Amino acid sequence: MPLIRAIKALLVACIGAFGVLVAYDNVIDYGSNWAFVQHVLSMDTVFPDNALRASRAITDPGIQRIAYWAIIGTEAVFGLLCLAGAWRLYRARHDGRAFVAAKPLAVAGLALMFVLYFADAPTLVKELATFEAPLLAYVWIGILTFTTYTLAGHMREQVCLYMCPWPRIQAALTDEHALNVTYRHDRGEPRGSVKKSAALRAQGMPAGDCVDCYQCVYVCPTGVDIRNGPNLGCIQCGLCIDACDAVMAKIDRPARLIAYDTDLNIKRRQEGQPELYHIVRMRTVFYAGVIAIVAAVMAYALATRQSEGISVIHDRNPIFVRLSDGELRNGFTVRILNKSLERRSFVLTVEGLADIDLKIVGDTVTSGPMAVITVGPDQSHELRVLVSTYSSLPPAASIPLTFRITDAQTGQRASAVDHFRGP
Repeated sequence: MPLIRAIKALLVACIGAFGVLVAYDNVIDYGSNWAFVQHVLSMDTVFPDNALRASRAITDPGIQRIAYWAIIGTEAVFGLLCLAGAWRLYRARHDGRAFVAAKPLAVAGLALMFVLYFADAPTLVKELATFEAPLLAYVWIGILTFTTYTLAGHMREQVCLYMCPWPRIQAALTDEHALNVTYRHDRGEPRGSVKKSAALRAQGMPAGDCVDCYQCVYVCPTGVDIRNGPNLGCIQCGLCIDACDAVMAKIDRPARLIAYDTDLNIKRRQEGQPELYHIVRMRTVFYAGVIAIVAAVMAYALATRQSEGISVIHDRNPIFVRLSDGELRNGFTVRILNKSLERRSFVLTVEGLADIDLKIVGDTVTSGPMAVITVGPDQSHELRVLVSTYSSLPPAASIPLTFRITDAQTGQRASAVDHFRGP
């Protein structure tokens, strides 16, 4: 158990080291992310007529730098919290209660990191620092901190027994011939201390090998006493086997008092019959067949997958914009994937409207209804695409648009469909 606790502390320390390293890199290579933070805070990549831009955009360089340093500080804080929490966890690895009591620092660091990972970190940090963040952000930070500390610190057994589906799956897959972690009670009973068992044996009375040390219970992640028979809480990790073997070695008794065995074999040994193992049977053949089919489908999908891809998301607000010259515009977020190991140039075209104009926010080469986008090896590239038309549309129009990318060299294609909305 101390080894498992030490591994947990090491994982938290790795996350903390990552946070400190990111903060350190942002300090020594300040300009790399500075431009990105400027774009986010100034909101210069959104629609020019976006109503939120006037009230939320921050264009003052001084405030932008304060926000950037707040981001760096937050990265350093969650990294240092995790490192300090990992050190406290490591020092308490020999005592279960002390280990649980040492978790708050690590949990606070992990909760902060988790929220920043799933939110726009620059904006969220600025809003948290100025107490302008939405109530939902504070609520989720509190929920993540509370649930992580409660479930991981005080309810591990309940999570494994009642929330995790694995015990039910395991119970459905097993049968009387399945090899499970099993206490061989035909050899271990009756239990007793080393001296008591020796005395019983000297008198010719039955004595088992189990010395009732409870090491098998102490090392179990879910607190199961395997000596009481099969249990839904057992996750077949085998830690009790190792713990029992260590005890058996110290008292010069054979290993594998707890082992992968079947109840059927225990019964056969008690009746003086030889052990019986049926590894190949209808159930295992069926399971192997299912695994082989799934593996074949995955291998086929991997071998025939496209080396390029495209996804399109329509702007939710505003759905469309009518410009002063009568042009109707829809905005889309387009992500182009290059899964190959070479830099590639894609021609992006949009089909579905007769009179169509395509604009890309950024430095991409655009020509009429098409644009040329270069994507690095094994990377994705996100674009703000503005599709406009002067054509008259029916009321509440929703016209399918096909966004298609074509490799400029090989001609390989990928496409995605969305809709052009009108008033």
